[in-house]
Amino acid sequence: MANQIETKPPPPIWRRWFHLIAGSSIPLAGIFVSEWGMVAALAVVSGGGFCLDLIRFRFQWLNQRFMHWLSPLLKSDEGRRFTGATYMVVGALFAFLLFGAEVAVPVLLFLALGDPTAALVGRRMPGPRIFGKSPGGTVAFVGLGLATVGVLTATGAVDYHWGLLVGALIAGVVELAPGYPDDNLTIPLIAGASMHFMGV
Repeated sequence: MANQIETKPPPPIWRRWFHLIAGSSIPLAGIFVSEWGMVAALAVVSGGGFCLDLIRFRFQWLNQRFMHWLSPLLKSDEGRRFTGATYMVVGALFAFLLFGAEVAVPVLLFLALGDPTAALVGRRMPGPRIFGKSPGGTVAFVGLGLATVGVLTATGAVDYHWGLLVGALIAGVVELAPGYPDDNLTIPLIAGASMHFMGV
């Protein structure tokens, strides 16, 4: 059933490019770097992101400058909450720590590639909205996720498992649902846990 929530304005285009490039760099690094190496690096980056956010919340002048300097990459409400980038590195940390590279690499690529694709496709498609989002965007998200599984398994980056396909579908559903606190965190955790328990 379509939801009547007012659609938010689209995020800056540079944010989408940042999400795509920076988000993809983490799982791609995970193909070549050991799991514990990824956990250690992501723990440092996550800690730095949390500290920066907490400090800027404490000092309003710093928060204002932060939002001004990084305005092409930030949503307006990130002036009073943790940034999507912080949630992304925390989600990546937990994905590698809890599920290992076989799950973390594909699920983080689902997020990095699928999320901006869903936004671009969904905003251009007519029709009903669910939780303010277009089902067409979800179809694009899942389709790209399935293609990602094909590329990863064809290149030998991960071993094929049917749970990867289901994981791409679950990730798309999580992206469509209202995410709290942020789908940069909920997609790796929920879709990653699902794939893990399916034996990926």
